[in-house]
Amino acid sequence: MPFHNITELPVGFCNPTTASERELSVEDRVQITELLHRVYLCEDSRDYDALKKILVDDYINEHPLFGRHESASSFLEWLKNTPAGFDGIRHNCLNSITRGISKDVAESVSYILVLQLFPAKSRNESPTVELDSLLPRTIAHGVVVDRWIKKEKRWYLQNRVYQQMSVNAAFLPDNTMREEAAKTPKN
Repeated sequence: MPFHNITELPVGFCNPTTASERELSVEDRVQITELLHRVYLCEDSRDYDALKKILVDDYINEHPLFGRHESASSFLEWLKNTPAGFDGIRHNCLNSITRGISKDVAESVSYILVLQLFPAKSRNESPTVELDSLLPRTIAHGVVVDRWIKKEKRWYLQNRVYQQMSVNAAFLPDNTMREEAAKTPKN
């Protein structure tokens, strides 16, 4: 797996001036932060209707293991048909920060921490003493970059890119796939 001695973030993202109200209002930041966390809660709880209300129709989701989806409907259909990626698992958003890009466009960066709490039939797992002794366990962690757009006083998620994903070898034994997931896409 490639080394990641330093987390790679979009240039200037941590600059404190991007936290000023001149860049993005406090109200806008709170709304975006709420929506950012709701996306993961919607995915884990399978609340497809609520998630659809957060995404724009031409939403793009890019994941190094699960591919690219170029519409909200494509992503939601994939989500419905991929229980093994969500059953017994919790996706956690950590250290999220947001900056304004232009009047109605913002960008967030956050860490994702994926935990397995329970065994899942969809992964051919069954409750055993051996598996139970491993739970909860960290499945993966990485960096997520989101692009938000504002329409009629509401923010919507337009684009999500997962990168620098480190996946537990017990969960994904294929070393080549784990190395691919660990890369940072170059724009």
